Amino acid sequence: MTNFPLTIESNAFLGGWIEDLPSKQIISTNLGAEIYLKSHRCSKLLFNWPSHVLGKQPSRILFSIDGGPFISQSLDSDYFQLDLDAACDHLIRIMTQAITFVRAESWSLAEIFTLKGIQYDGSLVGAVPDRAELVFIGDSIINGQKTLAGVVDGSAHRPDKSWDFLISEKLQLNNDRIAYGGSGLTQRAKICPPTAIDFIWYAALNLPRPIDHQAKIAAVIVNLGSNDAAASEQEFTFSLKVLLRELTKRFHDSKIIFVEPFNGNFAAVFRKVIPNNDRVTLISNHDWHFQRTDAVHLSVAGHEQAAKVLLPLIEDCLHA
Repeated sequence: MTNFPLTIESNAFLGGWIEDLPSKQIISTNLGAEIYLKSHRCSKLLFNWPSHVLGKQPSRILFSIDGGPFISQSLDSDYFQLDLDAACDHLIRIMTQAITFVRAESWSLAEIFTLKGIQYDGSLVGAVPDRAELVFIGDSIINGQKTLAGVVDGSAHRPDKSWDFLISEKLQLNNDRIAYGGSGLTQRAKICPPTAIDFIWYAALNLPRPIDHQAKIAAVIVNLGSNDAAASEQEFTFSLKVLLRELTKRFHDSKIIFVEPFNGNFAAVFRKVIPNNDRVTLISNHDWHFQRTDAVHLSVAGHEQAAKVLLPLIEDCLHA
């Protein structure tokens, strides 16, 4: 068995992955971070991927082989194996699904995804598509969290069925999520830290988020504010202005698209603060009623509804 390099240079890792070179592992605090692998004459892949959590429920990932549906895999032991037909070449996609069902202590690095090794027979190469990416900045809705009603473990989170992922797939663009459940723009958000102003620069406390200056970014799409209802209008206005400034610094050459919160929070503030020009665009909430599993989270059908409504609007912004 051969060891696969756990490096960004391997072209296997897309999204919020960070190399931990001293420990010879790669980590992520993000749901929806992806791994693309292409096999040749491989009969199996062996992953050393322990669940790095404080509670009893293990983390989960999703995997898809040759374009098939994503299947949920619990990280309930240190190793798991994918068996393959060695007579055929295969495309394997893996996506981080859930660190925990409830709030993950990822900002302190107490609970994270920690991939320690990939072993294979045959030949295995990284296969992230050579195409531009859509960067999505948001909260649990971007991550597809609590998408399955009545499910009380990490399998309720389906980043493969979220509206942003559906749009990325439709447009044939890579999906790069920077999103954390319960977060927002202000300190009044349901779960903080971090705020978006923190996490666009940092993957965790004192852990800078790597910046790929060679990345081809089609657009940065922001959907935040659903968790900030407890903030005053003045506080939210100030935070939105700061976020806009920081996004312009962080993604200085990219088109930035704001999508108003699906629950309608602070619509007037968004329309006052966000300019509509060739660099920054606002997509307003025109009385959207997407199906939900609770007061905030969208169901699978709700994500499909959101993708159907937002796809042509985002396409218009991309081509403007």
